[in-house]
Amino acid sequence: MLTIEQIEHAINANSPGSWIPGETPIWRRLSVEDAANGLFGLRVGNKTGQLQSASEDLSVFGAPPLPAKMDWRTERGGRLLAMQDQGLNCGSCVAFATTATVEAVHWINCGIMQKLSEAELFHCNGGDCNLGWALAAGLAAAQKGMVLLTSAPWTDQKVCHDADAVVRVIRYFEQTSINARKQAIVRGPVVGGMKVYEDFSAYTAGVYRHVTGDFRGNHAICIVGYDDEEGCWIARNSWGKDWGEGGYFKIAYADCGIEDIPFYSCETESL
Repeated sequence: MLTIEQIEHAINANSPGSWIPGETPIWRRLSVEDAANGLFGLRVGNKTGQLQSASEDLSVFGAPPLPAKMDWRTERGGRLLAMQDQGLNCGSCVAFATTATVEAVHWINCGIMQKLSEAELFHCNGGDCNLGWALAAGLAAAQKGMVLLTSAPWTDQKVCHDADAVVRVIRYFEQTSINARKQAIVRGPVVGGMKVYEDFSAYTAGVYRHVTGDFRGNHAICIVGYDDEEGCWIARNSWGKDWGEGGYFKIAYADCGIEDIPFYSCETESL
């Protein structure tokens, strides 16, 4: 297991001043339990729900110039609900990233703020705590409808409540080019993925760049913004508000394979 001092040394040697490591709750738990499998449930090779990569740039042809920065934590007063914690025991990151994205997009476009259930989405549509889930599978499942969190609170046990759906995804889109990804984020958060290395669990602030440590697994996240001046994506994790910057983090463009995995945006409607 790495030490914080080793990470600090690696940052100073490879990317001085970029980010600050510390003993976060996730770092402390992994250092004792080394129980990481439940954090990394993104199945990159699984094609469930994945759209064919097409000329998505056509959808942004003639679009207005992109702003240099977009951040849905503050845009329009903020359009992101309370930070969630998936726990260490279930590879459900795709469900948490999908739910955060759908909630924000629905609030932005429909003016309705509703906390939706990750558990019902995941457990009742093919998610598996041990095997994880494909990145686009969450949005494909959300086309059937999503229920309120109060109807189906999070549990890592496979339980379906058969509650009434209140929101559904009408359609979702794959973006692979940088321009298309940013154009999508201007309209709302998107679902993305990244490779996670040992040093990431110690992130507390700054623009993360992988500097040391072994590969731990693939992880789904909600991308809530970008910043061209700092050269980074702004993302929402599902490791609770005591990790990172209140549960959020910045990651350098092209780091940890984040741009090798498609981003997925969506449109929603109330039921």
